[in-house]
Amino acid sequence: MKKNKGKFQSLAEAGAMLKQLGNKLSGTNSEKPVPTPTKPTAPSVIHDNFEQEMIQKAAVAAKDQHVPTSTPSGRKGTQFEKRGTKTSKSQATKQKIKLPGFKKAWAQLRASEAATEAAKAAQAAEVKKADAQEKQALLDRNKNREAIFQKLRKVIAESTPVIEARPTAVCANTQKTCETAIERGAIAFPPALQQDDDGVIVGFDFGTSSLKLAVRQPYTAGDPVVAMPAPAELQSGSHPYLWQTVIWFEPKTGRFSLLPSQGYEAIDGFKTGIIGGHSGERVRPDLPVTRREAAIAFITLHLAHFLGWYLDELPLGPRASSNILSINIGIPVAAQDDHRSSSVFRRIVAAAHHLVPLAANLHLENVREAFQNISDELPPAYQLIPELTAAIAGYAADPTSQPGSHMLVDVGASTLDIVAFNHIRGKRISVFSAAVELFGSASLEVARNSKIADSDFKAACDQQFEHVYSEARSPERASDGFHPTFRQKPVQLVITGGGCITSVHEPFITEMTKERVLGSNPRIQPTPAGRLTSEECDASRLLLAYGLTRDVQELLDLRLPSQVPSIPSKPSKTSTYISKDMT
Repeated sequence: MKKNKGKFQSLAEAGAMLKQLGNKLSGTNSEKPVPTPTKPTAPSVIHDNFEQEMIQKAAVAAKDQHVPTSTPSGRKGTQFEKRGTKTSKSQATKQKIKLPGFKKAWAQLRASEAATEAAKAAQAAEVKKADAQEKQALLDRNKNREAIFQKLRKVIAESTPVIEARPTAVCANTQKTCETAIERGAIAFPPALQQDDDGVIVGFDFGTSSLKLAVRQPYTAGDPVVAMPAPAELQSGSHPYLWQTVIWFEPKTGRFSLLPSQGYEAIDGFKTGIIGGHSGERVRPDLPVTRREAAIAFITLHLAHFLGWYLDELPLGPRASSNILSINIGIPVAAQDDHRSSSVFRRIVAAAHHLVPLAANLHLENVREAFQNISDELPPAYQLIPELTAAIAGYAADPTSQPGSHMLVDVGASTLDIVAFNHIRGKRISVFSAAVELFGSASLEVARNSKIADSDFKAACDQQFEHVYSEARSPERASDGFHPTFRQKPVQLVITGGGCITSVHEPFITEMTKERVLGSNPRIQPTPAGRLTSEECDASRLLLAYGLTRDVQELLDLRLPSQVPSIPSKPSKTSTYISKDMT
């Protein structure tokens, strides 16, 4: 039988050559059954499976035809084996291609592979498209939130929230008691304000809806501390120790009063405008009083009234000092860290101190002149204390308080104050981020009256929270304490303020304790020492006033966000942030 170079005359001859090749590779010329290849499971060897299957078919066909497999004479074994191996493999491959159905099977295999790759590519494209859509939806949502945020801020900052109904008159006993206290305080104020290390500390919690005043004599046996009660007619929310943040003004004479009277107009909501950057604007368009002028008159009259009450009642006992060690006035953390806002507050307090001797007959012209001529340097004995410091002082005094990362949420009448900080016993408190916005409980009513949906109001609150939380959990600030991936334990949520229970603020706060946000720790609403009050009440509303009665040296040292250096940026493996409303 004549053979052409590189070709076999029959399928049997090809099989014989393949069998001979197998024997050579195994070290013997004896005929042995060709082992059946084990079929690999990995997709990457699909071509090898196909090739092995075709070679096996050729070997079986050769065996069935009993083709001799002797080695041609005249060849050296080793050289021939190497050459023969190469030739046999080439010939087997060529013959394999000529097997019946090979081209069709090969085409089907390639088509299947192409279909699989196309399906994978399509799936990857769908995933990429879905990711892009989700990212765009998040950007659109944040953009929409930011628009709502700015709109809401503008609406509330330019308004005067209606906190609660104002009295139109008080009983004769209340009027006599208050007027007497103001007169006595105005007369006694200059000598009484001489700083004395053995003097008392006044905690002055100037809230947007209510004023809370407390007094304490430190370094004295029993650590005496007491809150000043409010007249029944002027109580905020029927709380016996919350005095409404309101003042009365007589347009004809320009006189201010701490009590309502015929011909006097009630002025309130002025602190809201000061925080919102509108301190020089009128509280009401029909009255010539600006927000800062109303605040000055309010603080002036209350300083005089407090001192007169203290000297008359001697609430800390007859042996307590009548001198002052410090008057600590609380302001929002973000306002303290903003030079412009803190400067306005300092000038207001300085002007009020200057006017206390005139409290019994205080007029608008006195207030304007004092503000215009006063600097923003605080008088001796006065301290502007970030409200966070006061809250933490009360919270940290509790032996059950835990060290670590904290988020403080204070919902007042007009303001929502959110602060992220780290608490380590006996060391400085580091505030990583803070924000105060006009999103309190009374602001919610302003928004509703302006046809702003509750869902939009909550979205604005969420935006404020995410701003504070995102900054705190960033690698440059404190990711190891706040980021869900890197922190060792949940962030402790501390809440204060009387506005936490509205139908919007309650779910807003509840969502913070999800596992992928702050974690599952129960929230804490701390209360001050029980000896602060003699009447049954919600003592948690007095936490800031109680904390403000601590000595400046006793108050936990605080580093504001601008004082906390950022950590140099590093390549981050941080996962994408999941906000509290995406879980």
